[in-house]
Amino acid sequence: MSKGRLDMELFVTTMKEYKRFANYLPLNSNNQSLINTTFDEAVYIAINVRLILMRKYVNKNDAMFYERIIDEVKNEFVDDLDILDDMKTRFSIINNQSFEQVLSDGTKLNLYESIEDIMYGLYLHADQDKIIRLSYTDKLLRFFCTHKFVKEIEVVLIELYDFLSIRNVQEIGEVIHSKASVVNLDANGAATQSIQKSPYWENLYGSEMNDGDIKATFVNFSEEEIEVYFIAHLFLEELGKDDCSIENLRNMVHASTIESWGDFSEAVSFFKSIQNVGMSNRIRFNDERYTAYVRIIPHVVSPFVTNTPQVISGVYDITLYKAPGSNEWKIFRFGDPIDPHVE
Repeated sequence: MSKGRLDMELFVTTMKEYKRFANYLPLNSNNQSLINTTFDEAVYIAINVRLILMRKYVNKNDAMFYERIIDEVKNEFVDDLDILDDMKTRFSIINNQSFEQVLSDGTKLNLYESIEDIMYGLYLHADQDKIIRLSYTDKLLRFFCTHKFVKEIEVVLIELYDFLSIRNVQEIGEVIHSKASVVNLDANGAATQSIQKSPYWENLYGSEMNDGDIKATFVNFSEEEIEVYFIAHLFLEELGKDDCSIENLRNMVHASTIESWGDFSEAVSFFKSIQNVGMSNRIRFNDERYTAYVRIIPHVVSPFVTNTPQVISGVYDITLYKAPGSNEWKIFRFGDPIDPHVE
């Protein structure tokens, strides 16, 4: 991949994150910052978060400087030079506009110099000289400068993002993982990475399990844990059959959810899409013990055990529910867990 193409993908990637913040902190015609008026906290936060995020596009020394990216784009999309030149010109006019702020001590700053004091003084570097210089201007006037700069720059940033998106310049996304990524919450412990027979999980801190280890685990199960595990196992076993029984499946799920399962075709397809299914032998309950969770882990070629807390993703839950006054566990849900699981 050429450097120019990579730079464009970097721009799209970072701008997508910028837009995520901007959409959450919207600005509209009622959010105008005018001299001789006050501004509310929501507008102040919305503008200054944008300012922090767009620093890389307005700093001439940054690899993502807007004019530099435009030049890269022009090399690839030669049929759109007029459009791109217009974007570059408008950005340059905004970024270098004739604008002067006179501080109370007589210091004169252009627009970008005023913005730099805010970015590197208050937010990014805690630059002492810049923070002291900020004290020589009125907060409302300072915010007026920021508001003006941010709203004008944002227009051309989003314009270039839209231009590239329409032309199928993609963000840099996650690669297809050959092995799971893991967060180890006990990095100072003595645990080792000894899982080899299930290559996808080699990054986990754990070890292989033999038949004796597996039997020992179930010996320590309570009657309730055995029941939960057995029902979850029967449910998956039925889903995996070529001629699974709808009646058997309906008998295993909770009455309140029967209609949502339909003919179970979606559940069957979902289960069969999971490669090398493994069931965790660690049963989790909610505090009141009327909900239980059985972890379903893909890519398990051979059983393994972990003995340190680790956060993983790409796993699933069978959720079981026991109604108040009942001793019977029923399947309530099968799918993605709400949060990353600590294994």
